[in-house]
Amino acid sequence: MLDELRAAKALFEENAIRVEFFETRGFKATKDRLLFFVLDIPRFFLRVLNGIDVIHFHVSARGSVLRNLVLYRVTRMLQRKVIFHWHSNNLPDCIEQSNGWIKSGLRDFIESSDEAIGVSTAMAADIRKFRNGASVRVVGNCALNAERIASLGPAKAMNARDPQSYVAFSGSFSEEKGLSELFAAVAILKKKQRHIHVKLAGTGETDQWAELARQFEIEDRISFVGWLRGDELMDFYRNARVLCLPSHRESFGIATLEAMLCGLAVVGTRTGGFFDLVKEGKTGFLVESGNAGQLAEALEQVCVNPRMAWQMGEAGRRYGLACYSVRSVCAEYVLCYRGLR
Repeated sequence: MLDELRAAKALFEENAIRVEFFETRGFKATKDRLLFFVLDIPRFFLRVLNGIDVIHFHVSARGSVLRNLVLYRVTRMLQRKVIFHWHSNNLPDCIEQSNGWIKSGLRDFIESSDEAIGVSTAMAADIRKFRNGASVRVVGNCALNAERIASLGPAKAMNARDPQSYVAFSGSFSEEKGLSELFAAVAILKKKQRHIHVKLAGTGETDQWAELARQFEIEDRISFVGWLRGDELMDFYRNARVLCLPSHRESFGIATLEAMLCGLAVVGTRTGGFFDLVKEGKTGFLVESGNAGQLAEALEQVCVNPRMAWQMGEAGRRYGLACYSVRSVCAEYVLCYRGLR
């Protein structure tokens, strides 16, 4: 996300707003943790003193919380405006499962920030529980590479896509992403003599999921294509019939937005960011998380009707451009920053 915003610095400058980006090292290695305190904190302190009025913290679970908490304390000491921006699932769980200092610090971070942002309506609702009635905005992510594809024109015609029609999945190979339900849905459709082939792009325990495919007797309907990036990933989306992402949790869903901008209908679940991105019956379908039967029905509807699949993909492309372009997202940030002056 920060890379997308960094590429859009000119859009902020058009609005007389100077933006700078400050990234800290991770906390996985002991050396990096030490360098964070020895080098990153002093650098941050000096950067803020050099004419910074507002610090926009992009926060996610685990290590990011601790690093941002420390920098938040520095910011408050220097009496600067603060924005808390949450990007992960289950903020209440993150707070509850934290130790005493982080739990109280995170609560204060959220409550005392001058503005708060959730990456989706669902994430904003979680933040609102800890804001005591203070403002919470919703600002989604953007996908610059996919936006370039979307800007070229209408969704790719179905007869110009891969002749071996397939369902695309993009993400980590994990239970949380709903792979068990996806495989079960493919098995249901196989019994109905519906030929649905799924290609999975991403990383994870491939052997584990290949074994599950064998147990469902659908190994001929599942392909693992590995981790894709850049144009390779965009081509993967553009040549598919539909994106299926049956996640149990999804804070926003960058893969969903990318696929929509590339002209794909989406079958997702009724959770998190899907409610913002997918317009039921217009850009795709949403099913109950964990329900393989509903998932199979939704996939069948899209896959047997190429015209409907194209219309949904084209509607999704236009919706993505209208609401989640880099310019649109930056405009929301500009409104937020100006409100803090």
